[in-house]
Amino acid sequence: MHSLNEYLDKFMKEKKLDQSYQALMTTALRDPDVQAFLSAHQAVITTAELEKSASAIYEFYQVKTNQDPNSALSQAGYEPYLLLNNGLIEVAYRPTAQLAAARSAQARRERVTMVNLPHDLRAADLLTYQQSAGRKDAINAALRMLQELSQPGPHPFARGLYLTGPFGIGKTYLMGAVANELAKQGIATTLVHFPTFATQIKQAIGEGQVWPQIQKIQSAPVLILDDIGADSNGPWVRDEVLGVILQYRMQERLTTCFTSNLAMAELETFLADTRQKTDVLKAKRLMERIRFLAVELPMQGPNLRQTGGIAP
Repeated sequence: MHSLNEYLDKFMKEKKLDQSYQALMTTALRDPDVQAFLSAHQAVITTAELEKSASAIYEFYQVKTNQDPNSALSQAGYEPYLLLNNGLIEVAYRPTAQLAAARSAQARRERVTMVNLPHDLRAADLLTYQQSAGRKDAINAALRMLQELSQPGPHPFARGLYLTGPFGIGKTYLMGAVANELAKQGIATTLVHFPTFATQIKQAIGEGQVWPQIQKIQSAPVLILDDIGADSNGPWVRDEVLGVILQYRMQERLTTCFTSNLAMAELETFLADTRQKTDVLKAKRLMERIRFLAVELPMQGPNLRQTGGIAP
């Protein structure tokens, strides 16, 4: 075949098209993307095939140059591209870069489920997390856990983190940042404010929704129980809710993290004492599961809620 321009000129002359249609097709055929496609396939595209494909080429050009404002696909965020199918040129559609980025961002958001936690945790980022001596060990442990979980293919059980420390130290924010980072890597995380969840699960008894709610929590790929030990401890929530969740996650070897104002030893005392009685054995059983699932990491530093350093 001769040069592309010679070929197109010959095509337009041979077809003896009327002036208006010829003007439209000439403009479409001179489009850089159309020319690049024809040039790449000129060895296999004949004049007859080009003629049969004229409408597809013109549709591509119209949509590309926004001359078809009523195109539902364009309005939905799709862009046209040309392809060769059985010798004929066809126009197809794919998501624009903007739509693809929006879908990717939406997919990341959907991988993070937050139950009764502040929405600003969705913006939590490890890169902007304030580092200090009192938080260094926790940050490093979080990075190691992320590295373990992000390995391709089946990976061994990754122990979670039990972050303990005073109010406003940044425990929840760090867990939110971890969840957002895991979402970028395609890993779903559920963060639950446990005291609120414990209250809601009691209310769900009359609606017969206790088990479905527990199932959703216990089977999360990565689970973060926030503020554990801050609820009003009762034997039913301890044994039939928290105990069931922890037992399942230990058996299935699912990564589980915790935040608490109580150290593990203090949490064991808290779990043993209920309004009805003290049950040291049941508390020890629960703590055995927590210690299997997570490593304790004390955090220190100023109350960042009061200084405005980071989100809760």
